[in-house]
Amino acid sequence: MNDFDKFAYFLRSPEYPFIVDVDGILIAARSGKPLCGKLLRVDLVDGQSYEAIDKTGAPWSLIMVKRTAVLSPFNLRNQPTKLELIRWFNGRENKPADEVDYSEKSLSSKSRDRILSEIVDRLLDAEKRNASRRA
Repeated sequence: MNDFDKFAYFLRSPEYPFIVDVDGILIAARSGKPLCGKLLRVDLVDGQSYEAIDKTGAPWSLIMVKRTAVLSPFNLRNQPTKLELIRWFNGRENKPADEVDYSEKSLSSKSRDRILSEIVDRLLDAEKRNASRRA
């Protein structure tokens, strides 16, 4: 595991809950402290940038710089569509084998906030189920 000494926000903190994509593994947290703890358990490469998204659907970047994990609202990506969010979630590496895909139907009746909230709930639930299986 690649430890970092500092966890910082560039300019402002994101609106939680927050999702980070570390090489296809989606990590969700409802606040900064749990996010920091979860990021300590994965390999983060110094100098590399990882895609992330906050509660509003705004794209963020997690950048590793000299043993410091920095969350920044600056990146070159556009805000993902609802369908892109769902496909990102359904295609992740850390998807449990028994989990049903998030439905791509009836997107017009769902807000981006609702989709993100449900995705975060499902990620956190899958994490809890994995932890209980290991115990």
